[in-house]
Amino acid sequence: MRLPKLYLLIAAVLISGTICGQEKKQGKYGKKVTINENIEWTNTWVVGNNKNDLPKILVIGDSHVNAYYPVLSDLLKDKTYVSKYTTSKCIGDPVYIEQLKWFLKSNKFDVISFNNGLHGIDFTLEQYTGDLLVVYRLFKKYQPEAKLIWVNTTARRIAHRTLELDSLNRQVIERNKVISAFAAEKRIPLADLYAISSDHPEYYQNDGIHFKPEGVREEAKEVKSLVLKVLEVP
Repeated sequence: MRLPKLYLLIAAVLISGTICGQEKKQGKYGKKVTINENIEWTNTWVVGNNKNDLPKILVIGDSHVNAYYPVLSDLLKDKTYVSKYTTSKCIGDPVYIEQLKWFLKSNKFDVISFNNGLHGIDFTLEQYTGDLLVVYRLFKKYQPEAKLIWVNTTARRIAHRTLELDSLNRQVIERNKVISAFAAEKRIPLADLYAISSDHPEYYQNDGIHFKPEGVREEAKEVKSLVLKVLEVP
C-alpha cells in the first residue's frame, strides 16, 4: 500500500508546482481576472488593408477613441489610412491581451496610438496598469516597425452636473500618472487628453463621460498632431 501513497505524494507535489508556476506566469500582481461590465463590446475597422501608398495608422482605446476615430480619419484624409481597435475591455483583463494579440498578428501598421481607456473602474490601480509592459512588448513583437503614441484618459464629471468632477476622477488621475511615467520611460510621445478635458466642462455630454462634437474634435486634433509628428509629415 505504500507505493500508491508515494505516487499520490509525488503527484501532489507536481500539481502544486504546476499551480505555482501558473501563478508566476499570471504576473506581478497575482491572478488576473475578468470583471465584466453590464455591456461589453469590441469594434475593429481596418482601412487600406491591401494598399501601400500611404502610412497606416491604428488607434486603440475606448468609446472616446471610437467617437473621435471618424474625425481623425477625416483630418488625416489623403495622408494616411486610419484603422481602429476599440473596446470596453482594459488591459487588466486577460481576455483583452489575447484579443489584441490576434489583431496585431493579423495586420500591419506604421503608427499605433494606444489608450487604455476609462473602463475597468472595478480594477485596482495595479490590475489596470500591471500589463502596460505586456502590451508594449506585444507592439514590439508583432509591429516592430510601428511608431508608438500613448494617450491618457479624460476627466470624469458628475452626470447632469458636469461643472463638477466625479469622485472617480481621482482614479483617473492616479492611472494617468502611471501612464505618463511609462511613456516617459519608454520615450513614447503622450497625447494629453486629460489636459484638454479638465478645464472644459462645456465639452461634456450630460453623462459626464462622453464628449459633445466640439470636444471630440479637440481630441482628434491632439492625436492628429502627434501622428504627423512621429511620421515627420508637415
